[in-house]
Amino acid sequence: MKKVVIAVCLAAVAVITILFWSPISSTLAQIDIFNDREPDIPAMLRNAKNSITKEEFLEQRAISFGIRRGINNDMPVDPQERPRALAEMDRQADSLTRRPNSPEKNALLAPWTAIGPAPIIAGGARYSGRVIAIAVHPTNPDIVYVGAAQGGLYRSTNGGASWSALMDGAQSLAIGAIAISKSDPEIVYVGTGEPNFSADSFFGVGVYRINNASTTANLTGPLNKDSGNADVFTGRGVAEIIVHPTDSNTIFVATTSGVGGIGGAANNILPSRGIYRSTNAAGATPTFAKLTGLAANVNASVRDLAIDPNNPNILVAGLVAAGPTGGIYRSVDALAANPTFTQTQSYTGTSTSELTTELTSIHPPGDTDATFYAATGNLGGRVLRSTDGGASWIQQVDNNFCTPQCFYDVAIAVDPTNASRLYLGGSPTLIAGFSTTAGTGFTEGGSGVHVDTQAIEVAPSNPAVVYLGTDGGIYKSTNSGASYTHLNTAEFFATQFMGLSVHPTDPNFTIGGTQDNGTNFFDPTGTSWNRVDGGDGGYTVIDQNAVDNTNVRMYHTYFSQTNNVVGYATRATTSGGWGFRGCNSGTPNNGITCGDAVLFYAPLESGPGNPNSVYYGTDRLYRTIDNGTNHTVVSQAPITAGVPISAIGISPQDDNIRIIGQRAGGLFGTNTGSSTLDNYDPTGQVTDGFISRAVIDPNNSAIAYVTLSNFGVPNVFKTTNLNTGAPTWTNISGTIPAVPVSAFIVDPTNSNTLYAGTDIGVYVSTDAGANWTPFGTGLPRVAVFDMAIANGSPRKLRVATHGKGMYEVSLAASLIRSPFDFDGDSKTDLSIFRPGPGEWWYLRSSNGSNGAVTFGNSTDKLVPGDYTGDGKADVAIFRPSNGNWFVLRSEDFSFFAFPFGTDGDVPAPGDYDGDGRTDATVFRPSTSTWFIQGSVFGTVIQTFGTAGDVPVNADYDGDGRSDIAIYRPSLGQWWIQRSTGGSVFAVTFGANTDKTVQGDFTGDGKADIAIWRPSNGNWFVLRSEDLSFFSFPFGTTGDVPTPGDYDGDGKFDAAVFRPTGSTWFVQRSTAGTLIQAFGTTGDLPVPNAYVR
Repeated sequence: MKKVVIAVCLAAVAVITILFWSPISSTLAQIDIFNDREPDIPAMLRNAKNSITKEEFLEQRAISFGIRRGINNDMPVDPQERPRALAEMDRQADSLTRRPNSPEKNALLAPWTAIGPAPIIAGGARYSGRVIAIAVHPTNPDIVYVGAAQGGLYRSTNGGASWSALMDGAQSLAIGAIAISKSDPEIVYVGTGEPNFSADSFFGVGVYRINNASTTANLTGPLNKDSGNADVFTGRGVAEIIVHPTDSNTIFVATTSGVGGIGGAANNILPSRGIYRSTNAAGATPTFAKLTGLAANVNASVRDLAIDPNNPNILVAGLVAAGPTGGIYRSVDALAANPTFTQTQSYTGTSTSELTTELTSIHPPGDTDATFYAATGNLGGRVLRSTDGGASWIQQVDNNFCTPQCFYDVAIAVDPTNASRLYLGGSPTLIAGFSTTAGTGFTEGGSGVHVDTQAIEVAPSNPAVVYLGTDGGIYKSTNSGASYTHLNTAEFFATQFMGLSVHPTDPNFTIGGTQDNGTNFFDPTGTSWNRVDGGDGGYTVIDQNAVDNTNVRMYHTYFSQTNNVVGYATRATTSGGWGFRGCNSGTPNNGITCGDAVLFYAPLESGPGNPNSVYYGTDRLYRTIDNGTNHTVVSQAPITAGVPISAIGISPQDDNIRIIGQRAGGLFGTNTGSSTLDNYDPTGQVTDGFISRAVIDPNNSAIAYVTLSNFGVPNVFKTTNLNTGAPTWTNISGTIPAVPVSAFIVDPTNSNTLYAGTDIGVYVSTDAGANWTPFGTGLPRVAVFDMAIANGSPRKLRVATHGKGMYEVSLAASLIRSPFDFDGDSKTDLSIFRPGPGEWWYLRSSNGSNGAVTFGNSTDKLVPGDYTGDGKADVAIFRPSNGNWFVLRSEDFSFFAFPFGTDGDVPAPGDYDGDGRTDATVFRPSTSTWFIQGSVFGTVIQTFGTAGDVPVNADYDGDGRSDIAIYRPSLGQWWIQRSTGGSVFAVTFGANTDKTVQGDFTGDGKADIAIWRPSNGNWFVLRSEDLSFFSFPFGTTGDVPTPGDYDGDGKFDAAVFRPTGSTWFVQRSTAGTLIQAFGTTGDLPVPNAYVR
């Protein structure tokens, strides 16, 4: 045997790209709301602000989020559904990782990447998402822990200059409380479940404990059981955790509703709310017991707790309960076996805003009793003070600082060294005030700070340092609250997105609507996010006719309210202003009326046409074909009285094919563009509930999908006869756990590939919904509200999460397909070409049946590949005599033809732009020139190689794109130009008479350099991982090598076709050796088409 010599060549090859693509620089006009005191209401709707109170606004938003998260008063929720779903997802992922390599495993291992916002740029301000809880190390002001609403827990060890996420893998990322053990600061307790009384304040699973918190941060939990092993926390929010000042085993936990707040459901399957205590919290199996002495063991929310720092027996609590029960309670025996409580302050209000109380305490040196402060929404906003340990209270100020929204946000803190210095924040009336007079008056220090203050924490070891959490992120003061600087840096991801849309060609250009942080723009450079409109952002649309990234028609919704604000905004260019379309302040405009029933976040969708048609949903369906200037009602008016549309689906092929879903579960549609929509589910085949998405297959308007936002029931349904006008629906939820599915997309390049965004992450199906598997690694366990495929090289799936910003994953690298797969089952099929009659024969690996077509003649070159992107190889030939390509579509056996190349060219097709479609390509030996007809970026002409070289293109760098590559037989050299980065790699591997059989033999997602030696039937594979090699015998002289992935495990198998008996020999990596006769004398094996 001739020795194989490996020599890595470091020389570079000079190449010239004749035609290339580059993004055009663009900056979308920013909105500066640096001093905007009410960013929830956009500037253009300021008149509407007079028609809706902040409490009404927050209540309506809460109800909307509750329904979207599968929670409403008509459908009680089992809070264990989400933990069970997460456990099931973990089992599925574990099963996949234990399998041999496969497309499903590749999909699971595809890495998600966070793309921001971190932060949102709004003029001179920098914002992130809602921060709920803060805890500062007792002796180091630079060590701080921050909890975000659905954003998880972050730690900084340098005063907020940088952040590390500590709980992205936890069962709940909704953080309600953080407490550091004063006696052992390396122990940190984190309460999950946001305590604010809004349905966007999602429930948790109990308490997590972090050991070695400032270093390795070892996570234990969730901790949620009582001594009888009953779960006492899941489904609730944790409002506060108090750690005994000298005993880290003893903690008090206050719980609130946390399911849907004021807009959601409370039912008897949820744990009782109140105060819980553990005396073994730092141990291996902590347990909790409810303190039943509070208000006769009432099941009511406790919004906050505070203790006497010198005497933890004295515990003060704020109880949210109607009538005389609500108010402030005090215990003087909190450490006793059965603590008792006395009400020391009663509230007479009935709303949650009136009853909410936040507490803070200090025990001044020399004083007999601790001083407590209470910030309450009672009577519009008051600050109370107690100097006798909480036994009695005196009003310090009554300044209506809640206005009224204290049910949602209020925060108070006292300087740990000065009982007269107090910090207070809440509504836009007072964002971050400080008092030096024990709360009798406050000075605003929150200039430039986002409104809606949720948390204030003073550093115990340096009281000049104050940390502030708002709906706009995390801030810090180093001058005792006189001014604040944002800490919303590149590692802090907490934005709560509602929707997103992407540009038709620019891979970065994205707009997305967010809760309380406006509508934001990811610019073409892919480096920054800018706020382009204020208010609560909702759904978004980008016209898909855009040809550059400046003149781009865009749309987005704000909040909506019947008889007040019903409509959306649009702009024509990235530098232009937004114009409102619809009812504003009760005045109808643009054909949109004011009295419609409408969701808080009303659906917005585009159709085909130039410009794209745009649809807006209330209790009727509106359509515009002139950028929103005029609207026509294209449904009954209303479809169902009092029931708004929640989802709109329009066929990309035919604007007359439409489907809508309703809040209560109704489905209506038309196939003719009729303004009378038919009931598309009269027998109730689809589960009742909030229809979150309605999607029509972009390549087949007879196929549609609807998804729902429900817990405990199937949430994905499909029809294949939408075109009949009376579709039948099938549950295809399969292995997707029974959690809300809020986002859904059909891959336009391959309709068999579906993506479902759920309450716990993303699932993928590559067989049109027959099977589902978890998709990708590194995506935090947070709800996905929207998704889109960004075109580029490679294409990327971009998802909008409600709490961790946006993430994306490369599709090309994640869904690696097997070559010569004619039936779409991810396995190479045995297949031959019979030159005489021009016949193709293939044996379907999916069911063992034969397929045969006549296509081509004896002098044609075989060039099979997935030219249409449907996941199946298309029969295709290249005719050397005239350079024409002929492709027989696998979908319907129609064909198309086009000229590309000339006589003497060598066809070398591959997916060079990573869009999932094979690109026609030829290598011209006379000039060593490559001609690539990219399906995304057009024609590329490039010189690479020299006389005598042969093309050996494959994806050598694992980026999902074919790399230009040549084999130089005279020297046994391989030269590869990586498509990512453009660097050139060269290696000597093989001899002049060897056959090139490159492919991914090791299953790492990268093609390995490989040769087959005809003289003795030996295979030699150079591993892409480390450039080591292995060899083995398989075949004999006279055999024809036919490498491919015959068992669908993601690894190439050695295979040969023996012409003498028309017998195939396949060394399958998981299924053993296959020996099978298929073909006859003179047949050519198709998987040999690209062996050189």
